[in-house]
Order: sequence, then C-alpha cells, then structure tokens
Amino acid sequence: MQSVLEPATVPAPAAAPAVTPVRQPWRAAFIAALAIWSAVTVTHLAVSALAWLPGKEGQTPDLSMIFLGWNHWDAGHYVRIAESGYHLGPGFPAFFPLYPLLIHVTDVVLPGGALAAALVVANLAAFGALAVLHRLAEHEFGPRVAQRAAWYLAAFPTGFFLFIGYNESLFLLLAVGALYAGRRGHWWLAGSLGALSSATRLFGLLLMAPLAIEYLRRRRLRPDVLGIALVPLGVVAYSVYCRLELGDPLAFSAAQDQWGRRYTFPGEAWLIAVRQASGHGLLSPAALGGILDAGTILVAVVLLILCVAGPVRFRRDQLYLVVQAALTLVLLMSTEVGGRSMQSAARYTMEAVAVILVLARLGANRLVDRSVLMIGAALHAVLLVVFMTGTFLVG
Repeated sequence: MQSVLEPATVPAPAAAPAVTPVRQPWRAAFIAALAIWSAVTVTHLAVSALAWLPGKEGQTPDLSMIFLGWNHWDAGHYVRIAESGYHLGPGFPAFFPLYPLLIHVTDVVLPGGALAAALVVANLAAFGALAVLHRLAEHEFGPRVAQRAAWYLAAFPTGFFLFIGYNESLFLLLAVGALYAGRRGHWWLAGSLGALSSATRLFGLLLMAPLAIEYLRRRRLRPDVLGIALVPLGVVAYSVYCRLELGDPLAFSAAQDQWGRRYTFPGEAWLIAVRQASGHGLLSPAALGGILDAGTILVAVVLLILCVAGPVRFRRDQLYLVVQAALTLVLLMSTEVGGRSMQSAARYTMEAVAVILVLARLGANRLVDRSVLMIGAALHAVLLVVFMTGTFLVG
C-alpha cells in the first residue's frame, strides 16, 4: 500500500503528434522562378550595359538604350506587326500571331511603346515558363532536379532569347504547360494550351504526339480525349485570318518560303550545316553560326540518347517527354532557312524539354552541375553581346 507521504506517480503527458508541413509545390516553383528571373535580369542589364560602352566614350547608357540593343532580327519584326499588322510585306505572316497580339494589347495598357510591351510580355512568359518547368520536373523527378532544370534553362547559351522581344518564352510556357496538364490528366486544359502554342509557332502542332502517347498509356478512352484535338485550332484560326485579311489561307507557309525555308531528309540539314561551317574561315560568322547550331544539336542528341539508355534514363511512363524532344530535334535537323542550314536551331533546342531534364538529372554530380552552370552562363553572356552587335550569328 502506497504511503501517504509518497508522492503519487503522475503519468507523463502524451507527446503531441508530429505535424508534417503541408508542401505547396506551386509556391516553391514560383519562388524559384522569381529568384532565377531576378538573377538573370540583373545579369542581362549588366552585360548589356558593358557591351554598349565600347566606342561610345562620354556617354552613359540608360535603360532605353539597352532595350534598343535587344531590338534585333525577329524582335523588330514582332514589334512592327504589333504596331501595323501583317500588311507590311510578304514575309511577315511567317511570324505567328499570338505574341504580337499580346504585345499590342499590352502596349494599349502600359506606357513605353511596343518594344517595352514586347519585353514585358516576354519576361512575364519567361517567369511562367521557369515556374511550370520547375513544377513538371518536380512532378517527374523531385525538387532537386526541378531546381537544377530551371537554372539550366535560364543559363542555356541562347537562354537570353527567353527574356528579350522574342516569342520563345511564350511558346515554352504554353508547350510545357500543355505537357504538364496532360501528365496530370487535365486534357481539356492541355489541348487549350496546345492550341495557344500552335498560335504562337507552327511547332506547337508537335504536341499532339506526346499528348496522345500519354493519353493512350492510360488505356482508357473517355470523351476528354477530344481535348487533344484542340491543339491544331491555333493554326486553323490563323489560317482563317490569313484567308480573310491576306486572301490566302496558307499565307504563313508562303511567307516562310520568302525567308528561304526548305525541308530536307531528316538529318540532312545537320550534315549541310557541318559542310557550311567547314567551308569558311573558322572565326567567320558563317562558320561560327554553323558550329553553334550543329554543335548544340549534337549535344542535345547525345543527351536525348541518355534519356533512354544509361543510369539516368527515364521511366517507361515518361516516354511522352522523349517523344516531344525527339520530334523537335528531328525537325530542327531537317530545316534550312535563308540558305543557312538549321538557322536558329541553337535557340529552338531549348524547347526539347527532355534534354533539359536529363541534364538536370546528370547535375546530381556536383562537378557536372558546376560545369553546366559555368559554361552555360559564359556562353550565354558572350552570345548576348554578339546578338546586341547585330552580327548574324544568333537570331
């Protein structure tokens, strides 16, 4: 019997259940995108200011001067279309309408003119593209790969095209968004984003194949399969516009002929680019342009092979990513523009999503990670300066 002088044993209070923090993946994606966008914007302004200074003694560049340095090649065409429409000449319908339409709308709302509007649209789309790529990569491979993938995209040698007056970031936002929506089973959303991507670039039609593969993998047909059929509507709508305004529903195709576009047997354009590069002096713009385009594609093809063979290969259920990248690269290796084989392929390679993702998986090795960022950022800065000089090397 317990003594009255002995204190009673009090049972220890039960431990409070551990509270697992609720993960907010979109919040993490937006924070990562904001950090990357901020770092890249500061870098672009600094590099552009330094590139502007030589030969302009006694003058200090302001933001308007820097922005004008980005208004080269296609950027100027999009701005002119936004200001004046497609009746500027036979080559202008080659530039699909969604991006200039957004520039026009933004120019009405914001001050600064069409060029400033183009930069606003491009940078908002770039921010969105980084966030959506982060989300797709995290869904497929986890948060560490997602972080690396977003940084690698921004540091890509031609990644500056995402942030200046081009439609690269808008197209990438819509294409990656369509792939992610399809992966999550939101087929009407995937098809709608695909339609907007095909109103941005003809390559948007390629999304039908990876979306169909991902849908069929589930082996159950439902009415929402019709969402995939929305993808060509962007091209169809533009074709209707061309018929009504320009008198030819295929005016955009004829306009591409004006720029010297020609399709070859798959892979032939790559061989032509190598021959063109070797036929000029090593440091000539023609040779450097050929080396840049052909070299970028070669590295991308090697990385695509690693998606299906080797320790970082993708799972079988991730085939849709491999197909999207493979179709993109095959078409790039089969296209000539203006007599220069695979012109602009170095920037279009960014659209092969699987290439960025497998590189991010390889980046788990610290040496690879540091090398990718250092080499990519260095080439990125150099090519931005080359672009600002108006040299017909990147564009």
